[in-house]
Amino acid sequence: MRPAQIFAALATLAAATMGAYAAPKDELIATDKAFSEMSAEKGMHAAFLAYMTDDARLFQGPTPPLSGKAAIAAAFAEEEKSPHYKAQKLTWTPLEAEASSDGTLGWTRGTWVYTVPGEKDAPIKVTGYYVTEWRRQTDGSYKFCLDIGGADKH
Repeated sequence: MRPAQIFAALATLAAATMGAYAAPKDELIATDKAFSEMSAEKGMHAAFLAYMTDDARLFQGPTPPLSGKAAIAAAFAEEEKSPHYKAQKLTWTPLEAEASSDGTLGWTRGTWVYTVPGEKDAPIKVTGYYVTEWRRQTDGSYKFCLDIGGADKH
């Protein structure tokens, strides 16, 4: 084989390999976007419960972390007793994703916007950032097993 043919074969192999590793990143971004869309449409708690693993860990603000879907669901049920719960809205935008070489684990990071009614119904917006760890499920989908968020300084 000539050097030019070897180089062409290696370049083709490298491009194919890079494409294989890019796919899980694209899936993670798409999953995170769908998660945010569900939060906007059906409420943040419904979205979080639908997209989390049974052993998920949730770090949200100054409260202690929540561990396990059952504990998180119980905490959400308490929050939903607030008369303002249905008026709250949480959306986010993933900015970056990385995945393990086999696509079984990955993470996304991005920014979020939380909107609540304020005085005289003027909305109050709080912004922040997050990192979410995702685990591929047996059906091929991704669910998150860890979510950490922080608020921007206001």
